[in-house]
Amino acid sequence: MTQNVDSFHSKAHPDLPTLELHGYLRATRCTTCRKDLARDAFQRDLARLNPLWAEFLEEIVASGALETEDPELRTAKGLRTNPDGDVDLPGAPYTTFRYPPCPTCLNRPPVLKDGTRAVVEVDHEGAFKPTNTAGILQPAVVMFGESISPLVKQAAEDAIDSAGKLLVIGTSLATYSAWRLARRAKDRGMPIGIINLGGVRGEDAFLDHLPPGQEGELGVRVEMASDQLLPSLVAHLRELGIGSIGPAEAFSDPLKTVKGNYAFKDMLS
Repeated sequence: MTQNVDSFHSKAHPDLPTLELHGYLRATRCTTCRKDLARDAFQRDLARLNPLWAEFLEEIVASGALETEDPELRTAKGLRTNPDGDVDLPGAPYTTFRYPPCPTCLNRPPVLKDGTRAVVEVDHEGAFKPTNTAGILQPAVVMFGESISPLVKQAAEDAIDSAGKLLVIGTSLATYSAWRLARRAKDRGMPIGIINLGGVRGEDAFLDHLPPGQEGELGVRVEMASDQLLPSLVAHLRELGIGSIGPAEAFSDPLKTVKGNYAFKDMLS
């Protein structure tokens, strides 16, 4: 389970089921019909409909401005940003920016909640018309203020309920959608390991029940970078034979991956 939206986890381990709690950037999603459109196809349409922006992006990439976080160096390379992070491009204001509509809604305009048929049309170049009443595309991620999908919420809860232990890595658990899953694991009496640099929301609540003298098998909190821990943890689990369990088998019965071993005690205490 991951909060990341960059798809790095699924790319690194394509055979391992990954539940993306907050969605993903590899696609856009229609706010009306909820269908996905591959991000590459969407970006190609954006470049075609906004040639000045596409040319500007090519120049910025070639300059190396996107390879640094130093604002002064970025400015020197031609990327000037406003305090709010926006980029002003002379001759191409945001008010003239054009984008494509959802192809599904364009081909078959949906019926709206009031019972009327939505209007989804394009201009002569295929750009979204301002008179449209449906078919707006946005990144397929959970935006601030939005709720996660009920299907994802249920799958996340099922994953917690079928697990034997919970390992939290590289997150502050600041978002409630993630924190509540850790709380669910604690309420079910699971050992919880928390690995993070910096504070974790309500971390004391996950550890205050641990008896003195336990060595990590019942729970642990470690201040450590994930890239320092994960290689050794993976190697250790493989030594225990856990790495030989196939992804489908492991996820159909996650307890098979934890019975009879003390990975927390050996690796995290």
